[in-house]
Amino acid sequence: MKKSLLLRLSQNLSFWESNLRFRGKSGLLAAFSKAIPKTNRVLGMALLLLMSGSLGFLFSLDLEIEGGLGNMAFSAGRESLSVGAKAFDPQLYSSLRIGVSGELKDYFSFSGGFERDPLLRNRLYASLGINLEYVSMEIGPVIGLFNAREQPVNPGFSAALDAEAPGIFFIHLQGSSSLGSVPDIEGNYNQKTGDVAAGFWVPYVVCSLNLNSRAFTVQEKTNLLTGDSLTRYFFRAEVYTKNVPYTVRVDLGYQNLKRSYSGDVINGTSIEKTRAVDEFKSIFLGLEGTYTFFPGFKVILGGEAPVYAWSVRPMKDPGKGSVLFRAYAGAAWSINAGN
Repeated sequence: MKKSLLLRLSQNLSFWESNLRFRGKSGLLAAFSKAIPKTNRVLGMALLLLMSGSLGFLFSLDLEIEGGLGNMAFSAGRESLSVGAKAFDPQLYSSLRIGVSGELKDYFSFSGGFERDPLLRNRLYASLGINLEYVSMEIGPVIGLFNAREQPVNPGFSAALDAEAPGIFFIHLQGSSSLGSVPDIEGNYNQKTGDVAAGFWVPYVVCSLNLNSRAFTVQEKTNLLTGDSLTRYFFRAEVYTKNVPYTVRVDLGYQNLKRSYSGDVINGTSIEKTRAVDEFKSIFLGLEGTYTFFPGFKVILGGEAPVYAWSVRPMKDPGKGSVLFRAYAGAAWSINAGN
């Protein structure tokens, strides 16, 4: 089996290389080959390989799409609210996530998709995993896409590790990062994520403690480095019942939304380092429900709002009439290709 898998991946690699080499002078492949640096083309081919190399061994397939709206985000104006003691100004944003995942015969799995949110901007991702009896691992490329004119494609990698004792407890670790460290060229940026979860089962409820972090750092100008970050600590309970078409999930936790501004200011004959930080914190409550209309197809509807929110001084709190929220809806379709 391993030999046939390697042979299929080798054949797919030869196919994509021949297309880029012999047909890349016209059409979409030509634009891809010309516009994207060699390192990014390799990662792009890796995305295609992970998907195309998996199809021949497909056992099951899951498709999911989700879109949402919210307003707990900093504005795109890139001006510190702490300087001048301005108030947090909620900004309406949209989010989108399209994902595909599947199980392959002989313990393998894959996933891939596109996501957009107000903090990380746009990302493409793919991964190939191996699933053992109590442990599973995944690794694959992540690509920031069209988030800056100076750097339309930004490559990176992601990895995940899961361990569980079925029906007792589970642990999940995941992380991703763009290649390179702190951006030092105007327009360059770095995307980072980290997720940690530890949970346990009780009758008809899956409980977990979670830590999520997201960060986006960009060199806005030669003398201005801007960093956005969101850190969340929360408890999650997922309620389900046998032979019932719906599930309910409840989240309760604390989050810290932060934006920092670092730069250099000329003061006479010397250059001084400056740094300003805007922080908006909240205790939040989230609720999500799913309903299965027929086997393999379900709809998802969820929302989240602060129970209590506050700004870190000198930035002021939003106006009393402000309504902060996040709402989303989606659908998931599962196909059992093994039958």
